[in-house]
Amino acid sequence: MTLKLLVSVRDEREAADALSGGADWIDFKEPHAGPLGAVSVSVARRIAQTLNGGCPLSAALGELADWPSSLSRELLAVPEIQVVKLGLKSCTELPDWQTQWRRAFDAVHAAGKQLAAVIYADWQMTHAPSPQEVLECALAAGCRYLLIDTYEKKSVSSVERFSPGELARHMHVAQRGGMTTVLAGNLQVTNFAQLADLPVNVIAVRGAACRENRLARIDPELVRELRTRLNALNSRKKIYQPL
Repeated sequence: MTLKLLVSVRDEREAADALSGGADWIDFKEPHAGPLGAVSVSVARRIAQTLNGGCPLSAALGELADWPSSLSRELLAVPEIQVVKLGLKSCTELPDWQTQWRRAFDAVHAAGKQLAAVIYADWQMTHAPSPQEVLECALAAGCRYLLIDTYEKKSVSSVERFSPGELARHMHVAQRGGMTTVLAGNLQVTNFAQLADLPVNVIAVRGAACRENRLARIDPELVRELRTRLNALNSRKKIYQPL
């Protein structure tokens, strides 16, 4: 099992470009709507139709605090989507975020999908739960995916937000619990050397696959460069598999 490349796209053209560039996994996300902004259900259906089963699909659903009334709930009706994500910004201000997250987890599971647990590397500034709290909640629910991301996309990467040992410890805890680990958050090609010793299964990017910033369009040539760098990393990296 090799380290996979996930690319977040906003429409069917970007999805086709990402797949042609070598992406293993396509994620639906509207970057203008925040770090985990959701696309519309019509856009999601068009992307799924364009890709026609060519790779696994996931989708961002926004933030848990907005979930009860969010239109992103409609994405649960798209059968091709396998994994969805809800951010935890401002959840420390909720009376019981764990209960609300578990309700969302159960609703997602009832729709035949998996809800990924999200750790924001900049959790203090976004008033999100700590990594330890997220992991405890996710493992208790039997969650199968952990995403480590950043809420702020104009700052340092998730790799730089943690010490190497701290980031590895969170991932080891997740993998010992049977979770697939996904690392995102302002990752660039220059960060890849830091990933060699991390227990990570999937690298997730958007900005690194765009010429200017994450709001620009996906460039297939940049995806190919990321694919090449990832292949080189795979040749010397110990690949960690969930239990």
